[in-house]
Order: sequence, then C-alpha cells, then structure tokens
Amino acid sequence: MEYYKSSIRDVKPQEVPIDGSRGATVQWLVTNEHGANYAARKFTVEPSGLIPMHFHEYQETMIITKGSCTLCVGDKTIDLKEGDFIFINKNVKHALINKNDTLEFFCMIDYPKDMSVKLLQEKCNG
Repeated sequence: MEYYKSSIRDVKPQEVPIDGSRGATVQWLVTNEHGANYAARKFTVEPSGLIPMHFHEYQETMIITKGSCTLCVGDKTIDLKEGDFIFINKNVKHALINKNDTLEFFCMIDYPKDMSVKLLQEKCNG
C-alpha cells in the first residue's frame, strides 16, 4: 500500500483492553494492517479515568493534545499537560490517572514479536 488516508471521526473508539482501566478508549489510526511497522493510536480518558500499572515489550511515545494527567513511569510520578510528550522504553512500568477534564493524547508504538500487556498489582499514587 502506498498510503492510507482516513479521518479520526471514522475510527470507532474501543475500550482500553487492560484490566482495571476505567473511562479510557483507544482508536487505532494506523497499524501494521496498513503496511506500517508502527501503530498510531488516539486515546481519550474521561475525568477520573485511569489506565492501571502495566508494562510491555513495545516502546511508546505519548503526545498530550488536550487536558492534563499524572503518569507514573518507573519509580517517578510526572504531571503532563497539553503540548507535553514523553517516550517510554520497553518493559518500563507505567500507569496514567486523569483527575481533571477529558484527556486526549496520541500514542505511537512499535511492533515487537510479543505485543502482550502485563498488568501489575501496583497503584499509581498521583
């Protein structure tokens, strides 16, 4: 495929498939099904929403486009706001809490052989 064009409005949001996630949806915009060796995703997290502590083999870059959140990454707690971005390397534990207005961010990931997500029984105290 030479290119793929669509609109965010045409991509159906799905619940984030990590046990314990609340008020969080993901839209898979560009994937390996389009011939890419990465995925571009858009997340929306409602107020009081969260994505619990987890890790995985893929690297990710998050770009905050609306709102703010608290991100627990490794042993640090970081506040992110509109315009901020962060790279999280593979196998680094992380979790996200949205305490305020609706949060939107784009997240790019690579495609390692193991795409599974490992849930941890740790809290993000943001």
